[in-house]
Amino acid sequence: MSLNIVSSYTISLEFKKSRYFVQSLGLVATVEKNGTRILNDKDKFSKFYNSSYRTTIYAQGKVGDIRFYIDHAIKDDNFAVYVGDNFEEFINTFDREIVSNKGIDFYLGHLLKMAEEAYEEKVKNDELKKIEEKKQGDANKIFQNPGNVTYEDLKAYMEQRQRDRYKNNNNMI
Repeated sequence: MSLNIVSSYTISLEFKKSRYFVQSLGLVATVEKNGTRILNDKDKFSKFYNSSYRTTIYAQGKVGDIRFYIDHAIKDDNFAVYVGDNFEEFINTFDREIVSNKGIDFYLGHLLKMAEEAYEEKVKNDELKKIEEKKQGDANKIFQNPGNVTYEDLKAYMEQRQRDRYKNNNNMI
């Protein structure tokens, strides 16, 4: 699972202190095509970020599968972690206390673990929402608009018919 971290310049300097950090010269943000400049589509995350926030980010390097980018529009200690191929966003605040006590490598491991847990939880919640979103049928739709009846409507009609049948039988006794 790939992780992309976008931060301010000062936070990026802290991440660069990791002994596993490998500097990247990055890709050009735009390329010339047919006499005009267009976004470079070789870095999918950079293109996604640019189209979402209308700002250019600059690749700084990586630690394993974690890629680091600088966004000069970010001015505080917040940074964003993007997880997976659909780039789910999780906002974090840089914790200088953990970094000073345990080191930047520990902090990166901590971030990786937190991001994966949050991503798995989000995926589970999305699946639950899909299950919950099943539409309830409208039993009256069969009589109001028979051409636009769905399977759920027929199911609701049959259930209502069963309930009404048992109601009528109990009233006779």
